[in-house]
Amino acid sequence: MNKILSYTVLMAATLSLGSCVSEEDDIFDKTAAERLNEASALYSSRLEASPYGWAMQLYPTYDNAKYFGTGYLLLMDFDANHSVKVGMNNALSFDNYLEDVSTWDVITDNGPVLSFSSYNQCLHAFSNPEDLPFTSERGEDETGTGIGGDYEFIIVDAPEDASYMMLKGKKRGTYNLLTPLQEGVVFEDYLAEVNEFSTLMFGNNILEPDVLHMGDAKYRFADAADGVPAIYPYDGDEVTQSLFNPFLITKRDGKFYLRFRDELTLNEETVQDFCYDEAQDRFVSVDNDNCYLEGPAPLPFFVKSLNENNKRWIWTSTSAVSESYQALLDDVNSLFASKKGYLRTVSLRDGNLYGQITLRITYWNNKTKRDTDLDYKFTLSQEGETVKLTYVEPATTSATTLYNNYAEVKALVDGMSRTYNVEGGTTNFDLHQIKLIGADDANFWFVADIN
Repeated sequence: MNKILSYTVLMAATLSLGSCVSEEDDIFDKTAAERLNEASALYSSRLEASPYGWAMQLYPTYDNAKYFGTGYLLLMDFDANHSVKVGMNNALSFDNYLEDVSTWDVITDNGPVLSFSSYNQCLHAFSNPEDLPFTSERGEDETGTGIGGDYEFIIVDAPEDASYMMLKGKKRGTYNLLTPLQEGVVFEDYLAEVNEFSTLMFGNNILEPDVLHMGDAKYRFADAADGVPAIYPYDGDEVTQSLFNPFLITKRDGKFYLRFRDELTLNEETVQDFCYDEAQDRFVSVDNDNCYLEGPAPLPFFVKSLNENNKRWIWTSTSAVSESYQALLDDVNSLFASKKGYLRTVSLRDGNLYGQITLRITYWNNKTKRDTDLDYKFTLSQEGETVKLTYVEPATTSATTLYNNYAEVKALVDGMSRTYNVEGGTTNFDLHQIKLIGADDANFWFVADIN
């Protein structure tokens, strides 16, 4: 019995071993070198599969500090001869367009790795261990580290349809998304357009934090000019409650996209990619319409700017205004011209001067060879979704004289006394311009610039 059992076990082991040998023959029917060459050729073809190049969202590190955590947009075109054209326009190129051509390869190192195998002024600027000249004014010296980025990237995902490619920095481990460029894209023009849009939306001189809606919760989105915004509860404290998540802007299919470096989870909502909806003037999550980023509301900002921030809003006879309002400005300008002067500006000012909002008409007085101001007191009040300007009285003797004696001046001052709807100028993301529109007459409007 024992002999029979031993024979049976031996036969089973023999069959099992034969099966394993067969499977290993299938797996290793090609040499290691052949398999490496095939992998290199496959992923090389995927890089070449976007015929007009790629937009690369490059994050040098996982830091959240300016420059180190900031995202950088690079454009790349991989050629079958293993040359690559790279273009950029950012702090490392001193905000000028820079382009360079170098070589690339897909090597294998525990997986396919994209290696920029000869020096490229654009890509290698992120891994050069040199001091950054634009931080010297802050007394910083990065000698030995530079920005600390990568020049070799593990290819994490590369669909055959070239709809995107995901790379991972070999040293830093940051994920860097590549999206295909469209036919006709000129690298320098593309980067200039994206930079212009980004500056408009998130420039250094933005006056109020934007508002990020995450479901039914709101968050401030502040100080985003460097691409590393502070995000904190709408009624919270920026210093103690902020989290930081860098983002980049790209453009494809005629639309601008905002993508955070890392997924953002707030109020049990998780988002990463947004698309700018021009009609709504907001960035809307591509996965969840209940999550969106918009500029601050123009109405409360306008009221706050005059009541609290000591600002003034100014416009001229050549500003964007309606025909009916332009007629009032033209009449006043003609009046001053008859006295060898001309209208310079009209402005609304805070109430510090006379304790109320001031409408100031400034004209060049040829007799005195200087500007002359005519000041008129107004009250300003927010009424629901509108703001009301109410004329009170002249503030100076000269203003009284012209108001009483010249119908053109009186018509302009009286015409300003009405209820207005308030809109942003080009976009609510940048409220350096506002548009006041008559609530009872939409054909009466003017655009003013903050000063």
